[in-house]
Amino acid sequence: MVDWKTERRQGECHACARAFASGEAVFSMLHFEGEELRRGDLCSACFDRRDPADDLVWWRTSHQDARGGLRLDYDLILALLGQLEADSRPERLDLRFLLALLLVRHRKLRLVGVRQRGAREFLHLRKVRSQATLDVEVRELAEERRQQLTQVLSGLLDPTADTGLDALLGSPAPSGLPTASPAEAGDEPGPES
Repeated sequence: MVDWKTERRQGECHACARAFASGEAVFSMLHFEGEELRRGDLCSACFDRRDPADDLVWWRTSHQDARGGLRLDYDLILALLGQLEADSRPERLDLRFLLALLLVRHRKLRLVGVRQRGAREFLHLRKVRSQATLDVEVRELAEERRQQLTQVLSGLLDPTADTGLDALLGSPAPSGLPTASPAEAGDEPGPES
């Protein structure tokens, strides 16, 4: 088991330590440092100088001094769901299943049906306003495991979260995964692979 720590965003660039101004464009990304998944927030200049090969997924946002609760970025969650598609490790399948349920709950994915492959069941899902479909393996998650994954997701997506997380997601993603980036209204799209 790996201890995941998502540091609280300090309101400054991860690379140059310059403080962000309110409303300034900030580039947030998820990447692996060895065995650990990290979130980094960069100013525009440092973002342009980074090595994009290290990115798992990134998105553009703006720094706000005062925030009122966690706002979910569904495009980011869809991109993360896509990144996890090629990863067959049990802990990643658990996270992928939870992400899919979250997106169905918030009507970003629709359940088309349930497919059986051998002894395993898969949710056959369709993206809203699209014909794109995907299959997500149904996972039996104990309440404790579901809570752990929810904390992992909250810590990764909320830059103000100050959490120490125990999760089973600790090994790096397979190499060769494309870098995905969500495109949300007002956000700039990320690099295409």
